[in-house]
Amino acid sequence: MNKRLIDVCKLKENIITIEPDATIKDAVYHLNKHKIGCLIVMENTNIIGIISERDILSKLGTTDVKDEIHTTKISEIMTPKENLVVGHPEDTVEYLMNVMNEKKIRHIPLVSDEGKLVCLTSIRDIIRILLKDSKAKVKYLSDYVQGKY
Repeated sequence: MNKRLIDVCKLKENIITIEPDATIKDAVYHLNKHKIGCLIVMENTNIIGIISERDILSKLGTTDVKDEIHTTKISEIMTPKENLVVGHPEDTVEYLMNVMNEKKIRHIPLVSDEGKLVCLTSIRDIIRILLKDSKAKVKYLSDYVQGKY
């Protein structure tokens, strides 16, 4: 299977973003509202980082949650652009799955050659694609064995 992620991105909804001066409370609100695990941090039309559940828990696990959730800005705890692992729209599902596994991450923004955000993919998206492909193969082989051509 050599499915490209750009094909998957066409099926996804809008990417949820947040501004760097938003607070942890704002981020948690959006994560819960949209039932997602991370937000892309944008300044104008530029990606400047990513904030994940893990980033938030790492910060809140070492502080007084009651105070920090209202005052800590996303820009203080996000994974900054220079540390971001990004993919390209032409990358294959298998390639990005291997990158996610190796880097122990669950989300990868896909960025165009011009540096613009195209899509955000998650390990859940990858699993969904692989599962769908596996089911199709099982059906094909089952039909073949049963002579249903």
